[in-house]
Amino acid sequence: MAALRAEARQAHADWRATAKWKSKTYRNEEVLARATSNNTSIEISLGEQRGLLLVGGAIAMDFPVATGKKSHPSPTGDFKIVGKEKEYSSNLYGKIVDSAGEVLVSNADARTDVPPEGAQFIGAKMPYWMRITDTGVGMHVGYVPGHPASHGCIRLEQETAVRLFAMLKVGTPVKIAQSAPALAGNLPAKSR
Repeated sequence: MAALRAEARQAHADWRATAKWKSKTYRNEEVLARATSNNTSIEISLGEQRGLLLVGGAIAMDFPVATGKKSHPSPTGDFKIVGKEKEYSSNLYGKIVDSAGEVLVSNADARTDVPPEGAQFIGAKMPYWMRITDTGVGMHVGYVPGHPASHGCIRLEQETAVRLFAMLKVGTPVKIAQSAPALAGNLPAKSR
């Protein structure tokens, strides 16, 4: 596996040296073919707004994410996936609609926005939900604009979320940090 990690490290560094890599997703199919639910982990780089899927420590995927904005930062540290739901809705963030379905409040917070009589709160859809904290932070499908934009969650593009959801299990390690440890010393000078 050490040889595969070294080859994967170089292939990833070469990919990051290409133009426009930041808007794309890297996949090393040879490494992905070795993935099991027991040898995978995730690293999220807040500084780069990127996520890494590691298989046995080798970089298998490098993908764009959107983490928490300044008012709702993503937590940092070591976590594990503690729950998964393919179809999930937030119980904190969403919209308030009246009885006819007209949106009254488009960016509602259930803790502070009280629906008027006859209206209801509808939680934001967060498909392919992978919870990592008991306080409502997880990874899920969402808008990924290239900068922090969420209420603390790690938003993923649809294709990435579907693939990770199928591959990762409850208990999979997730590290969120300013920089992804797997990239330390890995990037060519022009990519740093």
